[in-house]
Amino acid sequence: MSIDLQKEELTTKTRPICTERRLKNGLWMICHPDQTAPILTLDLIYRVGSRYEEPGKTGYAHLFEHLMFDGSEYIGRGEYDRYCTMVGGENNAWTSPDLTNYWLTLPADNLEMALWLESGRMSGFGITQESLDTQKSVVTAEKRQVIDNVPYGNAGTILRELLFPPTHPYSHEPIGTIEDVEKATLEELRDFHGRFYVPENAILVLAGAVDPEETLDKAEEYFGEIKQTTRPPLAQRTLIDENFHHGSRRIVADPITPLPAIFLGWRIPDLQSHDLHGLELLSMILADGDSSRFRRALEYQPLIASETSAFIEEGELGSIFSAYAIAQNNRISTARLERELLKEIGKTATEGVTEAELMKAKNRKMTAIVHGLLSISERAERIACNAALYENPHLTWDEISYYEKITIDEIKELADRYLRSVEPVVVEYMSS
Repeated sequence: MSIDLQKEELTTKTRPICTERRLKNGLWMICHPDQTAPILTLDLIYRVGSRYEEPGKTGYAHLFEHLMFDGSEYIGRGEYDRYCTMVGGENNAWTSPDLTNYWLTLPADNLEMALWLESGRMSGFGITQESLDTQKSVVTAEKRQVIDNVPYGNAGTILRELLFPPTHPYSHEPIGTIEDVEKATLEELRDFHGRFYVPENAILVLAGAVDPEETLDKAEEYFGEIKQTTRPPLAQRTLIDENFHHGSRRIVADPITPLPAIFLGWRIPDLQSHDLHGLELLSMILADGDSSRFRRALEYQPLIASETSAFIEEGELGSIFSAYAIAQNNRISTARLERELLKEIGKTATEGVTEAELMKAKNRKMTAIVHGLLSISERAERIACNAALYENPHLTWDEISYYEKITIDEIKELADRYLRSVEPVVVEYMSS
């Protein structure tokens, strides 16, 4: 299906109908009806992530991602999943530096059960010491499994440490440190819940086969009596000197490193900047697909890399542009990998890109946007994120237009300003 046909289908099937209501306790509720399937997604997003954590108390937001499924004032341990799955539903959550998102999708006639489950998790702290001990073990095992004991698994952690000083809210990963998670107490977590998992700090989105006014009325019955917090939010930590990261480099020699690799990182603007859309297309031109520049220059000829990539991590206080290459064999040096990556970035900044390259990146991006919005659950998540980050849930349907307007001259200028003209931080992985 062509992009134009996909956009037309998106326009006719999922028009931006959002009925909004703000409760006296501060909760922002949004209902988006879609009668194409008899299902409902409840998406509850909290404006809390790792950037709100204090030094020595990292990983709390991510730990709550686990704890919130382990009981509340209304239900006991393991009951949340049981209620959800017994009607054929599913649920999950994610944590970022800026936000924590909880969602569940289930048959639409189970609306009240969904509201009952989620309001119970917001209305009070129902975590037991047994639950805390269990989830601490789960989180520490997760960190070891996906970061500490995986080749190149700590690259993101190190890049953050090099790009941001310890006083910056983005200086650590959302998962935190094992030491901080293990020493977290029930009272500290109760205080964290009381500051952030409260109605005035949340956005509730209900999307699916529902009537907007009836649905919001019902949601108000469950969430309207939850009290606002009287506790002030945690203060933001000191931001950074713009020159902090220039030239920083770290060498990692680890027995689990199979092949030499190089990881590069640049600080780029926050997600309010239009430049971020162009930089995302730039990352796709460099590394997305068989005809991307990194793949042609490093993986095909002269066959020096087994894998290349480039990607962006967006944030409210700044974003990260990362690029990496893993060597084809142990005879390839990290210096050569770094040189070739920077060479391709330099060519992009000085010579520009072709219209064909830009159109391919736009088509890939816009196809992903359209396909995502055809899913009720993903649409609900995007509505919640746009409300939380931009105060505008309707931006969910405007995202394509931001990419359509970008030109090859913009891509060239962005590559020069943010990448070629700025010395990156570098992480070198050596086989030992």
